[in-house]
Amino acid sequence: MPLISLVEAIYAESRAGWPPPQRIELGPVEFRLFQAEHRAELSEVLPEAENVYPGSLVGVPVVEAQAPGAVLIRADGARVALEPLQR
Repeated sequence: MPLISLVEAIYAESRAGWPPPQRIELGPVEFRLFQAEHRAELSEVLPEAENVYPGSLVGVPVVEAQAPGAVLIRADGARVALEPLQR
C-alpha cells in the first residue's frame, strides 16, 4: 500500500469526524514495503535516512502484524480494512 494511501486513510478519519487512529497494522510484506518507501522518501531530504526504520506516519504508529494486508485501528478499537490501491 503506497504511503500516500496510508496518509489519505489517516486524514479521512478526521474528515469523517473520527479521532486520529490508534495505529495502522500492516502484514509482513506490506510493512517491509512501507519501511522501504518511507526510507526512500526521507532520504531525498535527509541523506542519512537510509539507516532509519520508520514506525509511524503523520503521528500514527505503523506496526507489523501477522496477517497480510492493511488495517486501520480506530481510537475505539474498531478495525477497518484498508483496500490496496494500484500504484
